[in-house]
Amino acid sequence: MKVVVSATSFADVLNAMKVADIIELRLDLFSTFPDERKISGIEKPIIVTIRRVEDGGKYDGDECERIDMLLRYSRYASYVDLECDLEDETFKSIRCSKIESYHNFKETPSYEFLKDLVEGRRGEIFKIATLGRERGDFLKIAKILCEYDDVVAFLMGEDFAWTRILACFLGSPFVYCSIGKSIAPGQLDAFKVRKILGLMR
Repeated sequence: MKVVVSATSFADVLNAMKVADIIELRLDLFSTFPDERKISGIEKPIIVTIRRVEDGGKYDGDECERIDMLLRYSRYASYVDLECDLEDETFKSIRCSKIESYHNFKETPSYEFLKDLVEGRRGEIFKIATLGRERGDFLKIAKILCEYDDVVAFLMGEDFAWTRILACFLGSPFVYCSIGKSIAPGQLDAFKVRKILGLMR
């Protein structure tokens, strides 16, 4: 299991170096899009993410331009995060490992729906982040984690932050954390996560 720290600036990247196994560059939250070669100097594995508004991000520009940027950044990244509704050709064009992601800020769909997504995946890792409304929602997530490898899955929301930790013990390869201010509902501080995981082990 790897601790992933989501960074919204290069200042975050510097702070994350002390605690992160992997750094996620949330480029949609950067003040400007950096030259893609600049990320090659980061001495940690990198996930490049440019999240659209409808998926909880800030990018509201042209979709073709977004895909083109992801393609360029993929030459210098370890992973690129691609939403599960993108075309097969987009997945084939990316030059590094792919995290195929599904975000739902309204609900947690049925287990069967999530199962179909995972079984149809085109990335090396599949990420599921859905809104938790009741504890029963985690049963769907837990079943997915127990039945499939290379799946990151958790419930969003302050009341369900614990699912991010528990998912680690059910096989999730990554736990997404913040450094300072959280950028997603229920996201935990990376230093606290390190401490919690150490105590639980």
